[in-house]
Amino acid sequence: MYRKPEYPVSFKIFAITLLLLILGGMLILFSASTRVAFNIDGNANSFFESHVKYLILSVLVCAVFYLIDYQTLKKSTWLLLLFTFTLLLITLIRKFSSGNHAAVRWFAIGGRNLFQLAELVKFALIIYVSAYIANHRDTLGNFRKGLLPVLIISLLMIGMIALTPDFSSAFSLFLIIAIMLYIAGASPAQLGIVSAVLMLAGSAYVWFSPYRRARIIAFMNPEDISNGNYQIRQSLISLSGGGFFGRGFGNSTGKNLFLPEAHTDFIFSIAGEELGFLTTFLILVAFIVLFISMLRLAKQVEDPFGKSLIFATAFSITYYALINAAVCVGLGPVTGLPMPFISKSGSQLLINLALIGICLNIVKQSQHKLQKQAEYLHEL
Repeated sequence: MYRKPEYPVSFKIFAITLLLLILGGMLILFSASTRVAFNIDGNANSFFESHVKYLILSVLVCAVFYLIDYQTLKKSTWLLLLFTFTLLLITLIRKFSSGNHAAVRWFAIGGRNLFQLAELVKFALIIYVSAYIANHRDTLGNFRKGLLPVLIISLLMIGMIALTPDFSSAFSLFLIIAIMLYIAGASPAQLGIVSAVLMLAGSAYVWFSPYRRARIIAFMNPEDISNGNYQIRQSLISLSGGGFFGRGFGNSTGKNLFLPEAHTDFIFSIAGEELGFLTTFLILVAFIVLFISMLRLAKQVEDPFGKSLIFATAFSITYYALINAAVCVGLGPVTGLPMPFISKSGSQLLINLALIGICLNIVKQSQHKLQKQAEYLHEL
């Protein structure tokens, strides 16, 4: 008797791993955020409650994108880019016209921050570049006709993010786009030259920005705790204090305002202090497993647009997780990039689950296509 094809094992591994990261992240955030939440809001649970609200909204958005045909996004790429560009332009005009030199990394209305611009740009660029790859597979090797147009659009958006200013996110966005184009068949030499030019420009941008320069100098001089290394030093104290099994859930000392941004940028350190090296190791393994399982799902998708979108989502999530962990253990300068599904970052949570909803729709349609092929062969 003919049986319908089931979802592959890689899909089940992906789903279980994602669920464990989300649920485990909730527990870690609950513990890491209590002290700072009480200090700011007078309510030890306020940050956790906000995270849960964002999670519910994000799951609903994920469900919506799962139900929408992902090919619709391909047709709406330019509308999405225009919308994102408009919000960026409005934010930058407000910033420079007011003479305010403070960072404006959020799109705000009425003084209330709604969402991080870098996350919206990430969403828009992943969809745009995936669609571009699908439509220009034969010309990607040609710089003028293939690579240059997509770089112009992408770098325009990334440059605007750098002006907000958010250099860490701008660098990360360029890396994601460059890897996508490289995997799709763009010339490594051409990408390398563009990357080298941008690296020189970025180095100058960092060097002439006092606080960014301080971060780099601090990273190069880890023993000088007076030169911007306080966060890293406290992060390492928290991690080392946890040992192999940790001090126990809720028993971190670093979260008691000793370690700044314990609930966002350095939540990995709090996890290590309370739950030990074993748990932090398993967290990183979970992200690697998520990445590999999504790559295997992408291999079963024939549509270049869908394949590229799944890969970009997987790479983006894993990259942010590894960079966050690297900063916490002192392997990189402080970047301000949160750990997906674990740090308190409603915008990142929303965008990541929106992308995952699209990936689920791609997998569903791919399996449906395989099912039709199987039924056709069975009838023969």
